[in-house]
Amino acid sequence: MLIDLVRVFIRLRAYWAAIRGLRDFISDYPFDEIALKALKGRDAVYPFGEVTSYGSAVLGSGIYEGRGYPRFRTLDDSLILLPPAFTPRRLEKMAELLREPTFMDVNLEGELGGFKVSMPIVVGSMGSTSIASRFSLDIARAAAKAGIVFGIGENVATVRGYSRRYTRGHPSFKERVMAYLTNVDKYGGVIIQQNVEDAYDELWNKVYSDRDLEPYIEEGLVGFEIKMGQGAKPGLGGVIKIPKEEAIRLKAKYHFEVDPEKVKDKFITRYSVPGTYTEDILRGMIRFMRTAYPRARIWIKLGPYRDVDRVISIAHEEGAHAVVIDGKEGGTGMAPSVALKHLGYPTIVGLKKIRDARKLGIKDLSLLIAGRLYNGSHVVKAVALGASGVYMARPFLIAAMVKGEKGVANYIEAVKEETQMLVSALGKYDIKELSDEDIAALDKDVAKMLGIQYVYGDI
Repeated sequence: MLIDLVRVFIRLRAYWAAIRGLRDFISDYPFDEIALKALKGRDAVYPFGEVTSYGSAVLGSGIYEGRGYPRFRTLDDSLILLPPAFTPRRLEKMAELLREPTFMDVNLEGELGGFKVSMPIVVGSMGSTSIASRFSLDIARAAAKAGIVFGIGENVATVRGYSRRYTRGHPSFKERVMAYLTNVDKYGGVIIQQNVEDAYDELWNKVYSDRDLEPYIEEGLVGFEIKMGQGAKPGLGGVIKIPKEEAIRLKAKYHFEVDPEKVKDKFITRYSVPGTYTEDILRGMIRFMRTAYPRARIWIKLGPYRDVDRVISIAHEEGAHAVVIDGKEGGTGMAPSVALKHLGYPTIVGLKKIRDARKLGIKDLSLLIAGRLYNGSHVVKAVALGASGVYMARPFLIAAMVKGEKGVANYIEAVKEETQMLVSALGKYDIKELSDEDIAALDKDVAKMLGIQYVYGDI
């Protein structure tokens, strides 16, 4: 209501200024942004409404809307798939099957980050936010039954409890893990993030020594994910509004803008730090993990950083299993407007980083891309450009909100069918056969950046 009144006030000011001959000046100056900061203070840093919605909404999808948000080149508007007329591999498949093949014959199975998977998509690691927590078990069970990798994000054990629930209606960390692992058949795996605050509680040590998890660790179904960043706010840590009583409980482990015990506010902003890395720290961390947790897969989650090439090289040299690059379109529980606008690069640039790594001969390290990816065309385009798979979270959350576990299962099945159809249309019957011959750019700059053909002619 207050925001609406502010908007009305701003419009009236604009009309009055126009009458006075200042229309152009007003249209170019962000009066509304400044007024909102004057009214809301710190809360105006974030592009949300009431504080109670922080962590309770699906965020990140509106970064192209409104004044001040740049339009990025995307996989949808900059890349196109090019099917051939001559399909020798289809002929080979026909000889193998002794019939004409269909899209349903396309194989999507493979290896991803040390796990056997039914298709190259991953449920990205969602953390402790209210909305991610509420739907976590539905997503976990559906992902396990589909045979795709499932991530558990930072702060879950610390905020929601390791084996018992700290907050009513929110599953504990172990409930999430077991909802997934007890439904796995022959494909899949779970990756577990640990941030600085989780490390205080020795989360990975607890997992690795947990007797209930031991059989799954022995089977190779568990991995640990180093979180070095995320798309919507690279270089920044986690931030969320939480109830005062919860803030008091977590006071010793997190940073708060005020002392929770000394204010009357019902909701307090909680910060978690981004972590500090150098090349030596990352090398040492991977070496330690290989020694301390030899049966766990090692994943690294990055934001859209300028030096991801060095991270990829170190991960490859030190024996990590996967690196994920999250473009700036990636969703988040809570990110400042200024970060959404100005930090990092788009997802399509992350694909260039992956192509650069492949050209350097890095073949056996899984390289995944994330950031506003949600359908079969995104999977096919990413793999054709050298990615091992795609990493996404928001689509699974939306599917669960619509129809619970069944909604997530339906969504996965639809993406699988889209992917198979497109691979088949390209005359191929294993997703691993895709290459840059299958893709072209609709934009000269993108064609030049990615080193692929320009659909309208020579560059």
